[in-house]
Amino acid sequence: MMMKRAIPVLYVADDLRACEGFDHFLQKSGEISIDFAFSTEEALDLLYKNEYHVVVWEYHLKGTDGLSFPDILRSQGKQIPFIIVGDDTEGVVIEAINRGTDSFLNRGKNRFKFYIELSLTIKKAARKYAASARQQQEEGQQRSHAAVVRSPKRRPDEKDILIQEVHHRVKNNLQLISSILRMHSYRTADPETKEILEDCINRIASMALIHEYLYRSDDLVTIRMAEYVPSIVRSLSAQKPCGMERVEIIARCDPKICLDVDTCIPCGIIINELITNALKYGFVQGESGEIVVSMDYCRRGLIRLVVSDSGSATKSGVDLESDETLGMQLVKNLITQIDGTLTVSEEGGLTFSIVFPYTE
Repeated sequence: MMMKRAIPVLYVADDLRACEGFDHFLQKSGEISIDFAFSTEEALDLLYKNEYHVVVWEYHLKGTDGLSFPDILRSQGKQIPFIIVGDDTEGVVIEAINRGTDSFLNRGKNRFKFYIELSLTIKKAARKYAASARQQQEEGQQRSHAAVVRSPKRRPDEKDILIQEVHHRVKNNLQLISSILRMHSYRTADPETKEILEDCINRIASMALIHEYLYRSDDLVTIRMAEYVPSIVRSLSAQKPCGMERVEIIARCDPKICLDVDTCIPCGIIINELITNALKYGFVQGESGEIVVSMDYCRRGLIRLVVSDSGSATKSGVDLESDETLGMQLVKNLITQIDGTLTVSEEGGLTFSIVFPYTE
């Protein structure tokens, strides 16, 4: 049996005793491998020599405010997930997130609890790093192929540039809202509240992806679903709940389907809700299986969106009309918004099939 590779982590701190504690707790399972650095210079030297999937940084490190280091990494083109450890003060959390930090962890007084939270946060960040690396590889292959077959592009006019800038600013504003919600998520200990905030963050992310896509695209009107839906899948795959690591999320979209923004946003949120629902309720802890999202042409003038899971958890009596959860009510309202019809099947798992009209 092949051994799973330990996650390579760079931990930057100036407290040797804390390092000993991290080393003992985080490395003993064999899932995480840590190198320590005790200055910005030493950290940069290690990053130059080695490949790390996560960086953990003490906010009160001597000689730095703890927030300048993400800027240094980004300026060098390194997209490594970045976790800052420090005191839970609101200003620090907001600034850390806005400067590109992926997570902020409060040390608190309970060191054992903190070690557990840090271990889980590192694993989540490593999944994000792996998903991002796969995406970059796929995009590189697509660009190489496109360079051979594409025809010369027209130069964008002033109107195009203005529209792209609007999409860019909308995306940034959505990310700011997401950052504020994540800050509140860090500050609450109530699991139900954390879950609600995380669901809202994911909904916002599905909308921000559209504006990010349009900002970078030559087509400022429509979104190619074969590119957009996998982006949602990668985002949700990188933050699967504990116990769902063996559940694979798969996207299968007809490459010819392109939707306008008014249709794409509801579809994105529907996909987000149904995948999230499947991860929460479709599988038992530790079960392996698949969640498949597909979109194809049903017949002329109609598109079919299907989200299905192979989970064994009980799902009897699924009824969108009577389901009172916010997510399912949101799905119902969005299906109405795109003039769609829903069919639910419970054979071999749970399948949501939505057929809606489109105009070529």
